[in-house]
Amino acid sequence: MMKRFWYILFALLLTLCALADRPAPRSISLSQSSMEIDLAEASEFTLEASVSPDGASTNYKWWVSDKSVLSVEDGVVTALKPGIANVYVSVHGFSDVRAVCEVKVTDSRAPERLIVYPSSISAEPSRGVQIQCVVMPQDAGCEFEFSSSNPSVASVSETGYVSLLSPGRATITVKSAYSPLVSAEIRVTAEYKERIRSIRISESSLTLEKGDAYALNVNIQPENGSRAVVFESSDESVAKVDENGLVTAVGFGSALISAASHRDPSVAASLPVTVTDAMRPETLRAECSAGLLLSPGDSGEMIVELGPLSADLSYTLSSSREDIVKLEGSTVTALKRGMSVITVQSVYREDLKAELTVIVEDGTNVLFMPLRRTDESGIQDNLAHIDSIKKCALQGLSELRDAGEINAAEYRKRVKIVESAFEMYAFPWTVDQTVKYWEAANSENGAKDFQPGVIYYGLPYTSGTNHNRTYNVERALEQKRYLPVEGKDYYLLNRSVEDYASGYAGNDCSAFVAQALWGYTIYNGDPVKTGTLYYDERLRAFDDYKALKAGDLLVRHSIHVVMFLYWADEDHTQAVFIQQGGSEPAINTVNAYVQDVSYYTDNFYRLRRPLFE
Repeated sequence: MMKRFWYILFALLLTLCALADRPAPRSISLSQSSMEIDLAEASEFTLEASVSPDGASTNYKWWVSDKSVLSVEDGVVTALKPGIANVYVSVHGFSDVRAVCEVKVTDSRAPERLIVYPSSISAEPSRGVQIQCVVMPQDAGCEFEFSSSNPSVASVSETGYVSLLSPGRATITVKSAYSPLVSAEIRVTAEYKERIRSIRISESSLTLEKGDAYALNVNIQPENGSRAVVFESSDESVAKVDENGLVTAVGFGSALISAASHRDPSVAASLPVTVTDAMRPETLRAECSAGLLLSPGDSGEMIVELGPLSADLSYTLSSSREDIVKLEGSTVTALKRGMSVITVQSVYREDLKAELTVIVEDGTNVLFMPLRRTDESGIQDNLAHIDSIKKCALQGLSELRDAGEINAAEYRKRVKIVESAFEMYAFPWTVDQTVKYWEAANSENGAKDFQPGVIYYGLPYTSGTNHNRTYNVERALEQKRYLPVEGKDYYLLNRSVEDYASGYAGNDCSAFVAQALWGYTIYNGDPVKTGTLYYDERLRAFDDYKALKAGDLLVRHSIHVVMFLYWADEDHTQAVFIQQGGSEPAINTVNAYVQDVSYYTDNFYRLRRPLFE
C-alpha cells in the first residue's frame, strides 16, 4: 500500500513539473462566438477551442449558462429545447481566461399560434372533456404539453383528456412541444348540481356478443338534477363501460356493471352482463393414434377435436422433449427411451389445452406407470404392474453391486428400503362410504375424498402432528385399521375403531420415507418431517444428481420429499420416483411416476443419501 502511495505521488510531481514548463494561457477563443440551431434540422454541433500562446495547457473546462436549453461535453453541444444560452470554455487553473459562444435554439416546427377547444369547461365532477388543439400555420408541429394548476380538481392526461374530480376551479395550460412561448389556457369550473336521490338501470340483465356495444338506459331522480354518475365494470376483460354508460363487450364471461353517484357512492344501481363468443371453443379432446406407450421407431398421428364447430378450431402442438418424441406436423415419432409431454393448445383460448404424457420404452426399464385407482377387476393387473416397477429398481441396485459401485452391505440395505416403500404402495383398499380427505381445505373440492367402489393403492395421505400419520402396513393391520375382505383381493378401511373419529390411518411424504428408511416416524421424541430430513444426521447431502441411486431422497425443506428409484432416459435427466401424495391433481395415496430431475433441482430440492456405514 505504501509503495503505491509513493508511486502516485511521484507521478503527480512529474505532471506538475511538466505543467510548470508550459507557458500560462493568455487567451482562449472558440470556432464560433454565436450561432443559431434549429431543432427541426439538428440538435448537436461541435465547438473547437484554441489557446495562445502555443504550448499552453489545453485542459479545457466546458459549461453552459442554462442546462435546460443546452448541454456540453468536450466541446460537443446538444440543444435540448428552444431558448438562448451561452457555452463557456476556460482552462483548468486559469478561470479568468475564458471564451463564450451565444447559442439561440429555435424550432421551425413551432406554431405561431395555438387555438384550443373548448375555450372553457364547466361541468360536474366525474365528467371528462377531450381538448382539441389547432395550430397555425397548419403545417406546424402538432405535439403539445398539458398541465393543470389544480390536479385535485381537474387532471389532464398526456393526450389532453381533462377529468373533473372534485368541486373547485383549475386552469389547464397547453403548450407547444416546440416552443414554450406558444401556449393557451382553459378555465375549468367543477361543481355539482342538485344531489342525486336515486339511480335505476332499466335493464335487469344484459347479454352481448363479443364486440357488441350497448348504451345503458339510466334513470336518475330528480330528472333535472345532477348527472355526476360514475360507471364501473367489475371485470374489464369481459365488459368495459365509458363515462356515458356505453357498455362494450370485450371477452367471454360475466361482469357486473355499476352506476353510482359521484357525490354519494351509496346511491347506486347495477346489472349483470354476460358476454358470449361464437368463436370461443369450449371443448378440446386429443389422443395419439399409436397410444401413449411407444417403442423407439413407432409413429402415429395426433387426433385433435375442438368444439363447437362454429368456434375457432385452430390449435398448436408441442413436445416437451423433441429428442424423445418428435413432432412433424401432427405426426408423432418415438426416438428413444424416456417421457415427453405432448401439449395441444387452442390458439383462440390460452386456458384451453390438453397434455398427453407419451412414454417410450425400449425393454430396459418400465416407464409406463401403474394406475392410481381401479375397480375390483383391475386389482391383480395393477399389483403386477407395481411389482414390475419394484423389480426395475432392484435390478438397478444389482447392476450397481455387480459393477462395484456399491458394496454388498449397502446393496442389502438399499433393497430393504425399496421393498419397504413398495410394501406401503402395493396395498389395495377401499371404503364402504365416502371418507373425507384429512383436511377439507386441501381436498380440491372433494376430488381427494375416498369413494366407495374405488380401489386405492398405497396407504392414504394424512398429515398434521397426530399419530395417524405414523403407519406402515404392518402396524395398520395389527391395529385392525384395515380389515381383509373374505374372498376379495383388497382391504376395507375400518371405521369402527375407537380413534377413527380423529382420522384414518396413513402417512405423509416424510413419514412414508422415514418408514421405508428406518421403520419408524418418531425420532428424538419428535415426528420426522421434511425439515428433519433436510438436516438429519442419518442422511448426508451430495450435489451430483446423476449419482442418484435407488433409496436416495430429494427433499425441499417444509414442502415435500420424494425417493429416487431408477433412470428413465439414457442421458439421466429423467427418473422414476416414488412418493406419498404429490402435486398432481387428486393424488391422495402412494404413487410412482416419471419426472424431469430438473424440476427438483430448479425448485430447491436437496439431494440426501442414507448413511450405510
